Amino acid sequence: MQPTLRSVAHGEAPPAEESFETFIGRGELRVPSLVATGQILHFATRVPPADVEWVPARGTATLSSFTVMWKAYREGMKVPYNVAWVELDEGPRLISTVVLEPSDRLVIGMPLQALFRDGLLVFIHRPTQARTP
Repeated sequence: MQPTLRSVAHGEAPPAEESFETFIGRGELRVPSLVATGQILHFATRVPPADVEWVPARGTATLSSFTVMWKAYREGMKVPYNVAWVELDEGPRLISTVVLEPSDRLVIGMPLQALFRDGLLVFIHRPTQARTP
C-alpha cells in the first residue's frame, strides 16, 4: 500500500516518497500531524501514513542537549563542530547542528531558530527580547 500524505500548503496529495528529508531538501521545515485531530507527532511515531499530514513548523526551538566533536569523520569536515539535540516548539525533537557567532556559546535551554544553509537544516541562536520596565 502506497502511503499518501496531504500537503497543507497546497491542499494536494504529495507523492508517496515525500518525507521529512524531502521537505528539508526543498527548504521547508514540516512536522507530522494527525489528520483527524491536528495532534503533532514525534518523527518516529508509527501511524498509518493516510492518517498523517505534514504541516509547516514555525522553526523556533530550544537546545535540549549537545556535544562538541573534535574529530573529522569525513574528509573536508571542519572541527570542532557540534551535534545538537533540538526540541521544536511544536514538540518533536531532532538532531542537527547549531551555527554559532563568535560571541555565542552553546547553553542548554537556549532559544534557537531554524535556518537552511547549503541544503541542510541548521539552527542559530535566537536571542530573546530583553524586558523593559
